[in-house]
Amino acid sequence: MQLELNLEIYRAVLESMPVGVYLTDRKRQILFWNAHAESITGYLGQEVVGRFCHDNLLMHCDENQVALCGCDCPLARAMQDGRAQEASVFLRHKEGQRVPVRVKAVALRDESGAVIGAAEFFEERSFRATEMRCPHLRGHISLDDVTEIPNGHATLAALGIALEEFAASQVAFGVLSIAIDNVDHLRHVYGCQVVNTVLYAAAQTLSAGTRPDDLVGRWKDQRFAALVACPTAEGLRSCAERLSRLVSLASVPWWGDRLSFTLSMGGTMVRPGDTVESLLGRAEEALEATQAAHGDSILLA
Repeated sequence: MQLELNLEIYRAVLESMPVGVYLTDRKRQILFWNAHAESITGYLGQEVVGRFCHDNLLMHCDENQVALCGCDCPLARAMQDGRAQEASVFLRHKEGQRVPVRVKAVALRDESGAVIGAAEFFEERSFRATEMRCPHLRGHISLDDVTEIPNGHATLAALGIALEEFAASQVAFGVLSIAIDNVDHLRHVYGCQVVNTVLYAAAQTLSAGTRPDDLVGRWKDQRFAALVACPTAEGLRSCAERLSRLVSLASVPWWGDRLSFTLSMGGTMVRPGDTVESLLGRAEEALEATQAAHGDSILLA
């Protein structure tokens, strides 16, 4: 007996897929948005269906933080040449943070073979702060309530373990002390709640932008610390610049506006005889120096 498929069966299959799925027409107007797409992006289907994917919605950017919503969009390229396109990109979550995803876009055709739209499938590439992600956290996993990244205790414990490993193996690493610029101005103009919202977006973006062997934690008040697996100061600076660019593309929704923010960073490489206090102390001094100058910059000590 031949199975007859109707549109509702196709819809149910797409809805149940364990990856984000959305469909567009030739003009890239969104026609379908499944439940997993809602989970990854924070946007409900009714918020996006009918809108255009290039309408400052997800704001895809690549690993170099180059915006892809124009001609470089995988979905647009799939419709142009008819071939499937794959890419690793960062999308902007509804709450403002950047989320790393792997996307695959394919052209949709009618009975005659003409391209009538496209489908994009995407899933998260990031790993949360778990023992699988970072060996420095083994046995010390504890997340901050506001930012949902490792809290101060977990961050300091991870640095302590990293120093023990350095003393044994001499494999170098770097540390960044990171602060959001103009926090007092945000609090004064928008209130205390916006500070927590910005802290969350910054933390999630920083965590998403780190490599598997790195760690970002909230080590005190409005400070983040990043433990970066790199052998040289040049590698540490490269990581800091990449994270700074990525965060500059994040923004949080606030009463109809989108608030962007920048970071200041101070960093240092581990040295023989370092303690957690001396290591973070040098990074913090470098951070305070760049904040005293003009902020939105990076200084290594």
